[in-house]
Amino acid sequence: MNAHMGYLLVFCAHYDRDKGLDYGRLILEHIDRGHQNIWKAVSSHRRGQGNESFHIWGGMLPPAYRCPLVTQLKVTTTPINLAHVRGVDGNFYPISPYEMKTDKGDKRGDYGIHLDKNHDGSLGCIVMNQKNFSDYQNTMTRLRAEGVNKLPLVVGYS
Repeated sequence: MNAHMGYLLVFCAHYDRDKGLDYGRLILEHIDRGHQNIWKAVSSHRRGQGNESFHIWGGMLPPAYRCPLVTQLKVTTTPINLAHVRGVDGNFYPISPYEMKTDKGDKRGDYGIHLDKNHDGSLGCIVMNQKNFSDYQNTMTRLRAEGVNKLPLVVGYS
């Protein structure tokens, strides 16, 4: 059986459409059961959400289709405790591959899903507020108990 057991994460968001930070949605889907969870989340910060900002440091998480050597992004369901890292505030769910090169040749990396209590936004990771992140963590714990160790991640912007 597949390590993801029919589950898939989808992160969808807009490029900068409104003043300030534009939030997207992180969605957990199951192939047979449809939507499982939807969390309000963001990638980047208010000045890093421009069209194609995923080519620059601090911009949005790049979609796999814009990284020629990446066939699929994956998120581990087992967190790494990075409480000692400013801006992570505890558990960090790594996104692989660790480093990606976009189709314009820019290298990006060290992505994950986490909480950031210091400020809204991130430097490319997917971040949520405390309530959504707590629910996300509970869901990842449940999936690990079901034997799910990694989830495919699809990223798309409009």
